[in-house]
Amino acid sequence: MVWIMRGLVGVALALGLVIVFVLLIGNTGSRDDGTESTSLTVGSRTVTVAGHYKTLSQESVADGVKIIVEGHEIMVTEDQLSMDGNAQVLEPEENVTVFVAKNGSVRVSVAPAN
Repeated sequence: MVWIMRGLVGVALALGLVIVFVLLIGNTGSRDDGTESTSLTVGSRTVTVAGHYKTLSQESVADGVKIIVEGHEIMVTEDQLSMDGNAQVLEPEENVTVFVAKNGSVRVSVAPAN
């Protein structure tokens, strides 16, 4: 009877170790590559900031949002997009995506909403 109990305890320990190893392998295999994504709504449009940014701040202003990511200032209002002082008119159905590359460069793109 004692040898049956020892056998069951041994099997339980072995099963526990297998589960721990599987969990450890699963966690290291799905490691995050450092990308993040944040979405905001400005009126009827969506503004998405994605990529490899370390610093991001956002501030609501009277007619939109001001985003500062990696030292670049991006302002999105109901009808205008401005990055570091360069303005562009937006159509009502366009969404804005700000992507930060690993090297810190920032790319802003505008696309029609789907």
